[in-house]
Amino acid sequence: MKATSSPLPDNKKKLRIAIGVPEWLPFYQVMNGQPADATYVIQGNLSRGLLARGHSLTFVAPNSVDDFVITTDPLQARVAPRTWSAGGWFELTSKLVWRIQKSLGIPYLNVFSNYRFLDAALQGLKDIDVIYERNGLYNSGLAMAAKRLNLPYVIFFEADQIMELDIMNKPITGLLRWRANQLLRYNLHAADCIICVTDAGRRHLVNKWGIPAKKIVVFPNAVHVDRFKPDAGARTQIRSSLGMREEPMVMFVGNFFHWHDVITLLKAFAGALKTRPEARLVLVGDGERRAEMVKHASDLGLEHAVKFTGIVPHAEVPRYIAAADIAVVPYPPMQQEMWLSPLKMFEYMSSGKAVVASAVGQIVDVLRDGENGLLVPPGDVTAMTEALVKLFQDVPLREKLGKQAREDAVHKFSWESYLARLERIFDAVIARQPVDSL
Repeated sequence: MKATSSPLPDNKKKLRIAIGVPEWLPFYQVMNGQPADATYVIQGNLSRGLLARGHSLTFVAPNSVDDFVITTDPLQARVAPRTWSAGGWFELTSKLVWRIQKSLGIPYLNVFSNYRFLDAALQGLKDIDVIYERNGLYNSGLAMAAKRLNLPYVIFFEADQIMELDIMNKPITGLLRWRANQLLRYNLHAADCIICVTDAGRRHLVNKWGIPAKKIVVFPNAVHVDRFKPDAGARTQIRSSLGMREEPMVMFVGNFFHWHDVITLLKAFAGALKTRPEARLVLVGDGERRAEMVKHASDLGLEHAVKFTGIVPHAEVPRYIAAADIAVVPYPPMQQEMWLSPLKMFEYMSSGKAVVASAVGQIVDVLRDGENGLLVPPGDVTAMTEALVKLFQDVPLREKLGKQAREDAVHKFSWESYLARLERIFDAVIARQPVDSL
């Protein structure tokens, strides 16, 4: 685990921060340099940065419904001790209630698991200044512990996971949906500050969940500008490993989820390929729709021109992006506002790439069409094809867009500035002061 950030000035107070994540295993994997979902990449970057700046961190996460990790070493999973929730009466009651629930067809509602989490947190977080949690579905143990211990509680709200599952056609229904809504509402109202990644997310919190706007702050995602940067050596090496030289390379980095519109990208690339038959599309990542994307590529006759790399360690992602000429952020049309802050967009920008992106959500606040990227209507194959062809043909434009994107990433979206602002938030909630102006 390598910490990369500037240390705090000597006169700046070092904080004792509890970092809560939804699950232990993927967080451990990202801290150990293994591939992981962007959610955990963000929390890993944040944790390394805070450590490098001199803060003391205690990591907290569920490991199962019965066990919870509380540790100062993210590479050592120490099961947190429990007291009253480890006793016979608690476990007996838990098993009895679960048997009754099963007999009645009632799903597991995480009631006893959250009280186990509360017990573990009460034992392990007594010497903490502030709790920061990337909230997980059905988890409320840390929110309850913050209230019992009278500790400031900050939530990182990346997206409404209940609505995400609706979008993915995997809706939570019945009692589980009621329970998920109940716990998310409890956590959000318990928080002293909620950090969300977009203005759309802030509006969603206010309008759907009734959260006072004064306790919500918007933090777009950030990027390690010293790691994601133009790299001629990596460009040559990665291209060679992919069997390429100087052919135009289009790249997508991410998981093949419902909201990543890789199908439109494949169709657009098929059209653009007619103008530059030697061009190649490299898709870096994996996910539940990969097989579907492979079939689409085959149906479009693109087997020779599209490379699926599978998952690569996040430490290798900068080298892959360095090899590309054009990087794409594709999203489909959505009925609701898009509240995501695409990490890939900032990584592309910092790497100095010409970015083609769907004009949705925060993307239109970050990318200025024709200045630091090209914007296309979501789901519009023709517009994306035209953007790719334009960049195939106009190398000076590619270079201009990439240069400006890099400058914007360095000056507006670096992890250094993100962490400095986060420290101001922590200082404010510890002092019980307002956060809305920070």
